[in-house]
Amino acid sequence: MIIRNVSRDDMDSFVEVYTEAYEGFEEYAYTSRKEIRNYFKWLYGRDSDGFFVAETDEPVGFSACDTNWISPFERNMVAELHELFVRVEYRGKGVASELLVRSEKYGREKGRKIMGLWVGIRNLPAKRFYLKHGFNETGRLGKWIRMAKEL
Repeated sequence: MIIRNVSRDDMDSFVEVYTEAYEGFEEYAYTSRKEIRNYFKWLYGRDSDGFFVAETDEPVGFSACDTNWISPFERNMVAELHELFVRVEYRGKGVASELLVRSEKYGREKGRKIMGLWVGIRNLPAKRFYLKHGFNETGRLGKWIRMAKEL
């Protein structure tokens, strides 16, 4: 497996993997192809150097770390992990962990001291994943849990 920066040519793969990864968690996701494509463009525009894809013979996961984010919760610029998802058949095989490690490394390279993210309150597998990787719950807002960790 390799992890590389996303290019604009990865949009269709992003839409496909995103749709599959959020099956059963649609309340936390964009659901139309148009919305997902616009989300890809937004992520790419926020911080393209922090937008990664994990590939075997095809894309199997994506992460988007935005080091230009000013968080009102941490009252500082942070490495905001806007997105991290992996194809269902690649879960539990270290792909998400490798994407997270690469995103954290990028955040440190950009001088960020904190990584923050939001996870759906009922997305227990994701919450357990982030807790396992050193994140702590720092707040709640509606259907979302705020999590953060020091880098």
